[in-house]
Order: sequence, then C-alpha cells, then structure tokens
Amino acid sequence: MTQKIKKKYKAIIFDLDGTLIDSLPYHVLAFQDLFLEHNIRIDEDEMKKLVGLSTSNILKLMKQKYKFKENVQDLREERRYHYFKFLGRKNIVFPGLQKNLEFLRLKYKMAIATGSSRVTFEHSTDRDFRELFDATVTINDVRFGKPHPHQLLAAAKSIKTKSKDCLVIGDSIQDGMAAKRAKMDFIGVLTGYTSEKDLKKQGAIRILKSARDLSKAL
Repeated sequence: MTQKIKKKYKAIIFDLDGTLIDSLPYHVLAFQDLFLEHNIRIDEDEMKKLVGLSTSNILKLMKQKYKFKENVQDLREERRYHYFKFLGRKNIVFPGLQKNLEFLRLKYKMAIATGSSRVTFEHSTDRDFRELFDATVTINDVRFGKPHPHQLLAAAKSIKTKSKDCLVIGDSIQDGMAAKRAKMDFIGVLTGYTSEKDLKKQGAIRILKSARDLSKAL
C-alpha cells in the first residue's frame, strides 16, 4: 500500500512527455530520422540521455558535437514533422491515467509545463485530455525551458497558486532541477528514461512507477 504524503498541496504541475503520455519513443525516432537525412547516425541510447531538454537545446548540443551547418530553428521545424509521421493519430496517454486525472482535478488545480511546442502538444493529445487542466505552459510561452524554473513559475502564476503550494510530477532530471529552482516539491515517475537513483539525486520526495499512482500517494 502506498504511504500517503502528509503535506497538503493546492496544485499539481505535470510534465507531459514520458509523464502523462508515452511519446518519448516517437521523439527519439524523430531525432534519429532527422539526423539520418543529414547523413548523421545517432545511437538510440545517446538520444535517450538528452530527452527532457527542449528540442532547441538538444539540437544546439548535437550541432556542437557533429558540426552540421543547418540552422537549429529550421531543423526544429523539420523534426516536428518526423515526429508527426511516426506518431500518426495514436492515443498515447498512458493507460488508465486519464481516469486518475479526472479524480485528481476534483481536489487540485492542475497544469502542464512541457518542453514541447504548442502544436506538438495539441497533436499528441485530444481535447478531452487537454480540458482536464487549468493551464498549459509550452516551450512557446517562455524564454527558457527546463531545467530553468520559468515554466513551472509561469504555470503556478497562471493558476494563481504560490510555489510552496505546488507539487511537480515529472520523469526526468530536468523536471527535478526545475522544481528545485522553483522551490516546489518534486515527485519522480519511472515511465521515462531516467532511473530511480537519478530522480532521487534531484531531490524527489517520492518515486512512483507511474503518474497513475499519484492519487494513492496524496
């Protein structure tokens, strides 16, 4: 039985990719396919280590390493279409999670803070899912993405909740770093590519197998 967390929160801010939706494999494939078109073969494990950063930051790092000449912004737009190609119209919300979110929203304000763009967020989810949340802050809405705290602070502001009253749920090191910098508690989930050990290093107050277990913990 999952032990209850004693602290009471007013709001929950969720990461999206790897936390609420099973999109990470498609993002990895999209990057690999994009670089292959430019004659660069990227190992899957190398890409998995970068997941959690924004697309722009990943592309900047890869440009430094592989010395390609293409413009990062152009590649960012190009990568998006590779992602859409692999994803198609699949429902990638983790099984059973939507009903759990419907229960949580009765007790808490809920927001999403995602490193994905607005168009990618809307392509990856349906309207019923998006309407579960009081606010969504995408990478288009802030100057800096995670691990900077800006997205989390913007999400808290949009739902009129103080940082100390917000709980962050995420699957990556960047989620934990951003939560720490925003002075918000962080719960790590193991549905992404980050280990329990690495999530704990970022100060996670609890590690859950999935965001589905959150209602049992609160």
